[in-house]
Amino acid sequence: METSNCPLSDVGNFKFHRKSHKPFRFFDLPAELRNKVLGYILRFKGVIDIDFDNFRRISVFLVSKRFHGEAAAVLYGSNTFRLFPTAGRADSKRTKPLISRFPPHYRANLTSLELRLGPFWTKPPGCWKVNDALGLKDATAVRVLKVFVEIDPTHPIFHGFRNGKNFYTNFSGALLRQVISSLPTLEEVRFDKYPSVSYEGQLMTRLMEEAAMGKKRITTAQDEKLTALGHDETVSNECLRIMDSLN
Repeated sequence: METSNCPLSDVGNFKFHRKSHKPFRFFDLPAELRNKVLGYILRFKGVIDIDFDNFRRISVFLVSKRFHGEAAAVLYGSNTFRLFPTAGRADSKRTKPLISRFPPHYRANLTSLELRLGPFWTKPPGCWKVNDALGLKDATAVRVLKVFVEIDPTHPIFHGFRNGKNFYTNFSGALLRQVISSLPTLEEVRFDKYPSVSYEGQLMTRLMEEAAMGKKRITTAQDEKLTALGHDETVSNECLRIMDSLN
């Protein structure tokens, strides 16, 4: 075992030098890398609704004005936001849709919205309506509208509980039509559902009719390549007939 030749009396005279590192300047990175770093912080799994509470992450907005601007573009442009609330006290008279609370310049960064249908199928909340306060006209970057259907109340299992057989179908169809007509740059309506909901059911058929009449591309989340719905074997003949008539 090697020993030091240094006398013990000199040990106290040694100076340990730690290599100093200058602070790294975030904005020296290219924009693509800055967005990638911000994405690790500000991209969230699932759809953002009024119950969002991860404010610790978005505290990065407070770093500086420039950081705020770039972080906002990533947060609002990389996540899907729910159009009408389904979480928490969504049925409260005081509840407002999340995107209606955003300033117009934040809504301009939105790229993906979700319309979730099924909750409150007997009595939709009063805030589930398209109006100027919702601010869809400001969402000029939204190209895809996701429509997720939880249940179809026209199914016989709901007999005796529903508010008329066609009530929720008519409500949902009218709501989707208004949303489609209010989004200025919308190109695609992407449908998804629970396994218990059929594409050939009355509700899904009505929704796809509205998307077809709005002349939007219809796709399904189950199709990984997002092929046009007319090439999907699960599509009803009625939906194909409607799309053919529009073409």
